Amino acid sequence: MGPRFRQDDHLISSLLDLANLRFARVVTESASPPLALPLKDGIDELKSLQHAFQIFSDKHSLADSFAVLGLGGFWNPALKNKLYGYLDGLSRERFVMNGNETGEAGDRGIVTALQKNFELNVPHPVFFTTHKLDKDPRVLAYHGKPLVYMEDDYLTISFPMTPWPGRAALLPKGA
Repeated sequence: MGPRFRQDDHLISSLLDLANLRFARVVTESASPPLALPLKDGIDELKSLQHAFQIFSDKHSLADSFAVLGLGGFWNPALKNKLYGYLDGLSRERFVMNGNETGEAGDRGIVTALQKNFELNVPHPVFFTTHKLDKDPRVLAYHGKPLVYMEDDYLTISFPMTPWPGRAALLPKGA
């Protein structure tokens, strides 16, 4: 996946944050224990929506599923379209789950991983991140603890990306 975002590279983290918040496990101290499922926040709400509407399925592209959930952001239509184009482009990459190639394209592998996650009685929160395409061009997914400050096990999905080489030419000299 080449430098699709170009001058919007600095906004990719905002899109990841939006997705990570939407797929998070939400537990507040003000809630009275024990919490009862289904919660109507984060991953538990998404599980309910997945059950009702099959948001992540063979019927929908990954980009369309992200769009339905509002994960393209609302503040920058051009950026949103770049994200959806990027997600569609993952069809040209391979998908790896827990170190094993699944035989699926990157976009379909993400859909399958999310479907399986939502089928769990208590789904894992999902953490979206990136890695350098030149280290591994595939979409990488695994279960683990991606955040040192949280004890939850996550389904982590890492998108291959490459920096836009033209960015340096636009920066002030000496920056």
